[in-house]
Amino acid sequence: MRFSCLFISLVLFHLTLVGLKTQAADSADCKGIVLDENGVPVPAAQVKLEDSAGHSYQAETDLAGRFAIHNLSSGVYKAEVRKKGFFVLSGQTVTLHEGNNDVSLVLNHEQEVREKVQVTAPSNQIDTQDTAQRSSLSAQEIRDIPVPSSHVLQQSLVALPEIVQDNPGNLHVAGARSGETQYLLDGFEIGDPVSGALTSRLNVDATRAAEVQTGRIDASYPHSGANILSLVTPDGDDRWRFGTTNPAPGINVQEGVHLGDWYPRFTFSGPIERGRFWFSDSISVQHTFGVVKQLPSNANTFEEWAGDNLLRLQYNFSPKHILHASVLYNRANDSNLGLDALDPQSTTVTGDQRRGFVSLKDQIWLHETLFELGIAADDGVLDYTPQGSLPFILLINGTGGNYFQRLEQRGRRLQAVMNVTAASRHWHGTHQVSVGANVAGLILHESAQRGEIDVLNPTFSNNATTSACTAADVNQQGCLRRRSTFTGSATPHLSNTQAGTYAQDTWSMGKHFVFQAGLRTDWDRFTQSAMAGPRVSANLLPFGDDRAKLSIGWGIYNAPLNLALIGQALDQQQVDTFFDSTGAVVPPSPVVSQFVLPSGGLRQPRFATSSASWQEKFGRNTLVSVDLLARNGSHGFAFVDQQPLQPGGIFLLGDRRADRFRSASFSARHVFSENTEIYGAYTRSRAHSNEVLNPALGSIFYAAQQPGPVAWDTPNRLVLWGWIPTHIWSMQLSGFFEYRTGYPFSVVNLQQQLVGPPNSSRFPAYASLNLGLERKFELRGYLWGVRVEGVNILGRQNPDSVVNNIDAPVCSGTVRTGCFGAFAGGQGRATTLRVRFVGRK
Repeated sequence: MRFSCLFISLVLFHLTLVGLKTQAADSADCKGIVLDENGVPVPAAQVKLEDSAGHSYQAETDLAGRFAIHNLSSGVYKAEVRKKGFFVLSGQTVTLHEGNNDVSLVLNHEQEVREKVQVTAPSNQIDTQDTAQRSSLSAQEIRDIPVPSSHVLQQSLVALPEIVQDNPGNLHVAGARSGETQYLLDGFEIGDPVSGALTSRLNVDATRAAEVQTGRIDASYPHSGANILSLVTPDGDDRWRFGTTNPAPGINVQEGVHLGDWYPRFTFSGPIERGRFWFSDSISVQHTFGVVKQLPSNANTFEEWAGDNLLRLQYNFSPKHILHASVLYNRANDSNLGLDALDPQSTTVTGDQRRGFVSLKDQIWLHETLFELGIAADDGVLDYTPQGSLPFILLINGTGGNYFQRLEQRGRRLQAVMNVTAASRHWHGTHQVSVGANVAGLILHESAQRGEIDVLNPTFSNNATTSACTAADVNQQGCLRRRSTFTGSATPHLSNTQAGTYAQDTWSMGKHFVFQAGLRTDWDRFTQSAMAGPRVSANLLPFGDDRAKLSIGWGIYNAPLNLALIGQALDQQQVDTFFDSTGAVVPPSPVVSQFVLPSGGLRQPRFATSSASWQEKFGRNTLVSVDLLARNGSHGFAFVDQQPLQPGGIFLLGDRRADRFRSASFSARHVFSENTEIYGAYTRSRAHSNEVLNPALGSIFYAAQQPGPVAWDTPNRLVLWGWIPTHIWSMQLSGFFEYRTGYPFSVVNLQQQLVGPPNSSRFPAYASLNLGLERKFELRGYLWGVRVEGVNILGRQNPDSVVNNIDAPVCSGTVRTGCFGAFAGGQGRATTLRVRFVGRK
């Protein structure tokens, strides 16, 4: 009996061992790479293999476009690859044999003109391996969302719930200052070298994608600061393509006959050598002619000419050696820049701006390791010239005279980057390791000529009569209240050097968990210090697939320095003289104000950011997201008045500014079909600082730094957009709606000094609805598109300027303009026409 049991056990063991050997011999491993049509790796693409029985196996490409699926049965599979911004690759046959199998799959970028019936990847996908908190706009979304000025890329970016544009036109991402976001063009920094703001112009039609990262930013970004805004532009391919938008000019008959608003754009791309060498060139010209109706006729117009050209080149030395090059040039000329309801033509400036940017990036694969080397140079010139040399007059309800400052500014940046992405390693899961380094040099040259600034009383007495003080009465006894002049050298020169390194590991532990850890070390010559930036993030996939994802993360991020702010300490001094109602000088006038650097070192500004997100797909067509963000700034730079209780004195650059941002956002996207989609997002946020004031020459508050909301704080914001085809001539209806809390502003008195807490008042709530109706049609084998757009069809004023002087007359039923709290400006109701030549059908 015992012998029988032992014999049976041995037989069963032998059969099990043979079965395991047979299974191991029959199993297949699929290792592959996903490339675009030009051979460039495509990261974060979702790959699915399906066998004849309907069983599917999924993977996602890493930073080098690679993927791996193990322990498959040998046989024939159908491959499907998806990523937003690309056509779906489906139905491709893949045959797997026993052992290792190498597969190469090609994804084609989405194009409006298609060579065959192709389906675009839906935008409601969940990227299971990506831990970052991000949102993006595709080329179609940038093109089709009817924003007020669809030729300006910055306005299209406002369709993202994280981005707002303040009244002066600056972009703010997730409550941050304009210069605290890192702006990237095809992987290189493109923010202004001096201020850090996004001032470059790009052809809207040549922008393939725009992406924002606000939390869980990985360690490869050298100066991420508060956020990342990345812009991606296209290379050419083996097909010749040409497109144009608004090629015909218009006429404006307001205030005479003028060339009207005209925004022609041209794109041209194709092969220089098929299969190896491609180019893409995009050109846009912008002519804007505007009328400010609140100002007198013949002195109420402004005009702008601007243009940009972006040339992209790609050369493939081999499938494992690819070279990219870019050249961007901007030029703009503005007449009567700064004209609005409160600032007449004489107070404006003529602006001339030039910007040049070149970059070169080399991608090399050595033994499955990707090396990326890049270098770029950036040079920008800005020149503002006033209309004359008269004193600049500050009235209680506006300005007069000529602007006080002529400014010539030049900023330069030279940057180099290196990234190494190693092949995936396996140890308790899959590890994706990357390391890199960067270095950058920045230079600021500035020259200024400044005249007088005169602050006038509202009235003066003459022969027992009382008259209003105007710009013409600056020398009238009793009118002048304060006079500011400037002394000293006005040619600041400043340079800085930045360098950093990083290492990062992305660890995929099976189907349910992804963990990313990275460490950056950044050094800055101005602060003479190095700082460590650790960051960790993780994804939890409760269903083990792309149906839902919980992401959390924390990190410390190096904030870029603002050379324009620091340069004030190398600029002139401001001399202020105060007068009483009789014209006598008020002691201790005159007083001198000076911006000064501290004798000791400053600490490097930084942000500590925590974030959490939940994404879930409902069915195949609906994606719902909830995002939480908490960002704490520390060691931010700001000038602080050392004697806030009296005029004049020293304004010392300190590092105690602490900006705080909190937000909770809910968004939903539903894709009805490839031609019908709707998106909505509501954000509740709070953007505050412990040091709100930004003193500068010509704009000094003699007050202590105070806490309060920043000038772009929007506690409530709702964004809705989408499009749907209609049955009227096959036209597409698109819409864009934005509601937000009005921006805050400060109140000043007769002497242009702060009254009450800073930013304690607000503009009215902003609400705007734009609708567009576009019809595409074929004419002689070519596709055309014509869109009519109604801007602000609700007809709300949505003002962008205000009389904030508390000593101005009180508004009443008969006095509604020029009084304290009176609002003006804003985009009125308008109709625009867009004509596009899309290309050959």
